Amino acid sequence: MDQLLINQNNFSTLFWKIIMGARKGIQIKDFQNLSNEILSLQALRSQADYNTGTITPKSALWLFLLSRHFKPNTIAEVGTFIGTSGLSMVKGAESSNNPVAFYSCDISNSIDIPYEGKSTLEFFKKSDSTQMFRELKTRRVIPEMFHIDGRLSQDDFPLLVDLKIMDSIILLDDFEGIEKGVANAFALQGIVSKSHVMIYPPKPEDCSSSDLDEIFPGTCTTAVMFPFKLLNFTRQ
Repeated sequence: MDQLLINQNNFSTLFWKIIMGARKGIQIKDFQNLSNEILSLQALRSQADYNTGTITPKSALWLFLLSRHFKPNTIAEVGTFIGTSGLSMVKGAESSNNPVAFYSCDISNSIDIPYEGKSTLEFFKKSDSTQMFRELKTRRVIPEMFHIDGRLSQDDFPLLVDLKIMDSIILLDDFEGIEKGVANAFALQGIVSKSHVMIYPPKPEDCSSSDLDEIFPGTCTTAVMFPFKLLNFTRQ
């Protein structure tokens, strides 16, 4: 008897539609406040030793919704820069009454990221991912979600195994063409190929929302490597 086959494209569309449901309970004015707070971080570029790009407003929205939906207790991020992605994820978790322990590193910069809230944020300034992962291992911190916005090195992978990335949700920025998100996905396959499914970035035609599209313009280039253990079927 033949199996029911669901390809990654179809599953990706379903995944993002479910995540969009996390917007329920949030007023438009709250999304506008989030957008304003994210945009205000652009002023931090003046502190940058290496002034690079940051995620789009649309990517920030999806990071917020992902964190709001899954409610991770601990997040580790590679690539702080001005804090757009980090703030989005922290605010998403907090919107579900779930303060988070957040760790982020930036090899090039030492920017002071403003924050007021109940979560705990620690920034590893002028530090690479290997240094941060090694410190998290020493402290026995096990992240439930990773956001990777920088190229991983070979020294990272044994540490990621120790940090139990096989059980974690992995968010990959710049997942397009030959950008670093694609390179990181290939590099991680040796660790998570049997434990995770790849979810491609959301397509605008599949997940458009006119009110939020106006507040958070652009496209999202965030892909997700999602652990099978967090998948479940429900009757409703």
